[in-house]
Amino acid sequence: MKRFAILATMLALTFVAWAETFTIYVSDQTGWSTFDLYAWGDSEAFGKWPGATDAPTVTADGTLFSMFAYWVADGKSEMTLNLIFHNNVGEGLPGDERQLITLTVPRDYFLEVSASGIRELPAPELPEADRLEVDNTVAISRDNRVIYELNLYDFTTAGTLAAAQQRLGELRTLGIDIVWLMPIYPRGVQGKIGSLGSPYAPRDYTAVNADHGTLSDLKNFVSAAHDLGMAVWLDWVPNHTGLDHVWVTSHPEYYQWDGNAIVHPSNYGDVYQLDYSNTALCKAITDAMLFWVNEADIDGFRCDYVSSPQIPVTFWQQAIPALQNNNRGKRVEMMGEADFTSWDAGHLYAAGFDYDYAWGFADGIKSVGTGTSVANARTAAQNLLSVLSTNYGTMSRMSYLTNHDDIGNNFSSNYITVLGSNVAPMTVMYFTFFGMPLLYNGQEIGQTKILNYFNRNAIDWNTVNTPIYNTIRSLIALKHTQPALADGTAASRATPRMLTTGNSSVIAYEKTLGSNTVIVVISLSDKSETVTLSGITAGEYVCAIDSRTITAGCYTTEEVLTSTPSITLEAKGYRVYTNSLTPPKMRNCHLYVDDRTGWQTFDLYEWGTPHEIFGGWPGATSAPTAFINGVTWRDYPYTVSEETTEVEMNLIFHNNVGEGQMGDYRQLITLTEPRDYYLTVTGSGIYETFVPTALEPVIGAPVTAKILRDGRLLIEHNGKTFNALGAQVK
Repeated sequence: MKRFAILATMLALTFVAWAETFTIYVSDQTGWSTFDLYAWGDSEAFGKWPGATDAPTVTADGTLFSMFAYWVADGKSEMTLNLIFHNNVGEGLPGDERQLITLTVPRDYFLEVSASGIRELPAPELPEADRLEVDNTVAISRDNRVIYELNLYDFTTAGTLAAAQQRLGELRTLGIDIVWLMPIYPRGVQGKIGSLGSPYAPRDYTAVNADHGTLSDLKNFVSAAHDLGMAVWLDWVPNHTGLDHVWVTSHPEYYQWDGNAIVHPSNYGDVYQLDYSNTALCKAITDAMLFWVNEADIDGFRCDYVSSPQIPVTFWQQAIPALQNNNRGKRVEMMGEADFTSWDAGHLYAAGFDYDYAWGFADGIKSVGTGTSVANARTAAQNLLSVLSTNYGTMSRMSYLTNHDDIGNNFSSNYITVLGSNVAPMTVMYFTFFGMPLLYNGQEIGQTKILNYFNRNAIDWNTVNTPIYNTIRSLIALKHTQPALADGTAASRATPRMLTTGNSSVIAYEKTLGSNTVIVVISLSDKSETVTLSGITAGEYVCAIDSRTITAGCYTTEEVLTSTPSITLEAKGYRVYTNSLTPPKMRNCHLYVDDRTGWQTFDLYEWGTPHEIFGGWPGATSAPTAFINGVTWRDYPYTVSEETTEVEMNLIFHNNVGEGQMGDYRQLITLTEPRDYYLTVTGSGIYETFVPTALEPVIGAPVTAKILRDGRLLIEHNGKTFNALGAQVK
């Protein structure tokens, strides 16, 4: 077994498509107590003095080399890179430094540094590459996706949809699955804030901001994204409009009034409050959202301020099914901007959203600040676990470290100044602990600008924080390929298990789903720490993300971990282990349920599979809806390995108002085949409604089927009964 594997040094870069990476391999024969490298010329390739103070190593042809990666403009044939190798114990003293004047050709170099000087060595044979594939990875399931929030004004210098479309390929290479466009609508001019006004003060819900382009440009953008396998979500602003929205004059009755004045929500002077007691307003909002689905093929919506007390949950319960009934016949995904565990948003569990914000979790892990204690991160993790077990049976959560609303992005700092050198460790945590991870404009390159969305501040894509960039690329690849990192409903996700570290600066956890196990160990200490983990799943692992080597690339090491391994982490270090880089592919299945019981509540409990896929009793107490073949279904997804041919799912549909009482529940004993089921639940029993397209040519039309008491699947059509093969039976 190879204990060390190295990536090729030529990396295929994402946003910095203008750049390539090369490596300076250095054999240190100086005998110095420390060995650092400083460079100047075209750039300070290894940072400010003292430059690179640590580097990963590789042994090639019996020689140990330290590896120093540097960036070079694509296609550039010349450069100026002046190097000083130094001991950093007395700058300028005899013997303290050795200077290599200039490297002029951008390529890999193999150098020997000794007391007698510096010489270039012949290129040795490097170890064979076993690597984590980090470019163009594809999510193995809907629950292994990554979402990217894109502010068109700052994403490119042009600020247009057309310019952003040209960079969609770079997002796909990075591994983005969903592009969330911040509001594309014309911004309110009256009372505007900053030079642009607020994107959350729209003037017209069915128009494209001329600064970004036209409806045709949006259609082209969406089509190009779809061709690359990415979905596009729009940011929706349901609570309020700009002061000069077209409805202010055409439909003043759509707004809340206080005497002769329209109400400003939360005293925001640039917006007016909509009135959801007006059924015409509710229809107009729903129709406007449908406009984007039907006209531009939009795949979903991030909905702003859904916890507003002015928007009743009944609006979403009606609007979301209506959105599913779209001309495109697609399932529109919905994410609500609220933490549903908070006091003002608990009612939204029943609204039908697919995702909420893991707001408390984000605040908790950011509250570690620049310190060395993981106490706040551990509390945030435990709080998240407690709500997952009770309230998230049929929906999932979005996790993040920063977004457009993060306080730093609109005031005097950003998440990097808040967290300092804890940024990379906390990035690892939010990506791997739970949720669909969000990346915000430029986060992948560690950009440090404060992106205040009231004014333009285009991202500088030429400045790349290499450790952050490589860490995020690796995290996306693992999110895409590891079943244990799936988020989603209780049916498809792994629950993190906190591990004991015995160290206040180190947090660790294990996630297992099926045969796949991922172990994460993170240190916030400012010095080296050795910890012993207790009770992990022992076996052979690949350390797929290693902070010691991440600057130079996505290196991997193979290790055997006992059930109580001792792991040494450097300052602000992190390791992510997996027992397989190529786990079995997962298959998403659904229980679609047509509720015809008339019960006040309608819950689903399941047992029999390796875990209660919809959580402990009472199980799934709400579910998103799907509009299929003219029927609005409750959608209960579950996930199985593609290798699985049998399952044992025992279901109880119940009212949860008197367990065991007559009429309170109907029990379907067992489902044994992992596939989609269409079930109709009535007061008298449970039936399977089936649309077997393979049988339609035999029978001549869409058909329905019923599970009879003997377990046979019989198809009924026009008064005749057929078996599953399409043959007519008595």
